[in-house]
Amino acid sequence: MGKLIGDMAKAGVLLAVEGCLPSSYGVRVDIQSGKFSVTDGPFPETKELIAGFCLLQVKSKEEAIEWCKRFLTATGEGQSEIRQLHEMPAG
Repeated sequence: MGKLIGDMAKAGVLLAVEGCLPSSYGVRVDIQSGKFSVTDGPFPETKELIAGFCLLQVKSKEEAIEWCKRFLTATGEGQSEIRQLHEMPAG
């Protein structure tokens, strides 16, 4: 993983990378009908959980997919989701 992060940094695409602590350290904040609820972790019923993130600035979706394939190869198994960020309008 360290080599991959180094490769991303050298390629100039790496903006940030972080791992998340287990859900037992987290909370969920929900709003329903204007009322908030706060639930302490852990969240054992969760089937999908964000374990970390890597923020890249790439030129295309295809480039993002190639970096993602390298990431999954480094982890050995799992699933990653690629999401595009909103960009602020210039001006």
